[in-house]
Amino acid sequence: MGIFQKISQGKEFVEEILKILYYYRGRLVFSFAGVALGILSICIIITTIEGANKKAKDIFEVLGPDSIMVWRGGERQRTARVRGVLTQADADRLERIEGVYNITRMYYARSVTMKYKDRKWQSRIIGATTNYFEAMAWGLRAGSPFTEDDFKNAKAVCVIGSKVYDELFRGEDAIGKAILTGRLPMTVVGVLEERGGAAAGPNIDDRIIVPLTTVTSRIVNDKRYLSGLRLKTSRDVDKTIEDIRVMLRENHGLRGTAEDDFTIRSSKDIVKFVTVISGQLFLFLGMASIVALVVSGFVLANLFYLSIQERRKDIGIRRAYGASKRSILLSFLLEAVVITLLGGIAGILLSVMLGGTFEKLFDIPMLFSYKVVVFALLFSFLTGLISGIRPALKASRIEPIEAIRG
Repeated sequence: MGIFQKISQGKEFVEEILKILYYYRGRLVFSFAGVALGILSICIIITTIEGANKKAKDIFEVLGPDSIMVWRGGERQRTARVRGVLTQADADRLERIEGVYNITRMYYARSVTMKYKDRKWQSRIIGATTNYFEAMAWGLRAGSPFTEDDFKNAKAVCVIGSKVYDELFRGEDAIGKAILTGRLPMTVVGVLEERGGAAAGPNIDDRIIVPLTTVTSRIVNDKRYLSGLRLKTSRDVDKTIEDIRVMLRENHGLRGTAEDDFTIRSSKDIVKFVTVISGQLFLFLGMASIVALVVSGFVLANLFYLSIQERRKDIGIRRAYGASKRSILLSFLLEAVVITLLGGIAGILLSVMLGGTFEKLFDIPMLFSYKVVVFALLFSFLTGLISGIRPALKASRIEPIEAIRG
């Protein structure tokens, strides 16, 4: 009988709190909205960091720990889009460095407008050697890579990224079809598997891969220079990078403190870069979420102080009928926690709905997991507990006689 009585009392207790929340719903909207925005920021932080870490891990696994990338232009020069510097002769000399193997030569052509039927799309063209797909560990969802014969004869064939396929073909069979790339018609021989967005920069699936000879002889008319190189090493990566730097500086006639006119990166650098981006995002959104939660907690606390003044007589009557200080304290605390938990749930739902939009706008991958829900609800609970504890204590200390008289 005692158990059923406690259940009944608990039910009445919850119903009473819900009625009070409904009665003061107008005032609680501000606190609810503040908590929802704060939790939305926290969810974006967690999902973005999780997604960026996964992307960095995927990139590291695809490139491998033995990969090194070399681009034309130094750190400042690359932003100015320097044309020359890295040459075919450089690539030939790199092949003679101890431990270096599997060199992929690339030329990044300017973005060009591609056309298929009445559909147009602008994307970047990457001219590459035939080992590009193996080096990037990039499989094809349809068709096949271009061949050695295509490369030797500079044939107008291409392998398109999944983004390009979606924009131009929209579900149609692309293999064997011709697309107009600038003024040059090209035959699609393959479609790359989707890799999904990018940790930073342009969409990684928005590209078209063409034989390097086709780009250098039929698109840009530049057979001497390269945009980048990708290679692997069987030696220590850092030692190989130093050897590459020494060789390129010698080849380019750079002496003393002259700045490098090339950039070297390893797969470890990419992971570091993604980590820095995640840290900056964490700092920015973290401050925004803290401010939102502090403001909402402050508003909630003040609303409860105001509510106590208005409900002073009701509190006194409850105390007169036997309600303990503890029950009054728990009642107000539960009200605060329910409000913030509802705001937290709303923030989680908002993050789920806005996640896709955020990815499309900023090309930042977002990965939802149980951590999102756990952290969001934990922060919501703590916000309600901290903001409601002092008003709840004040309400529990109200003397019934004075309250009823007042």
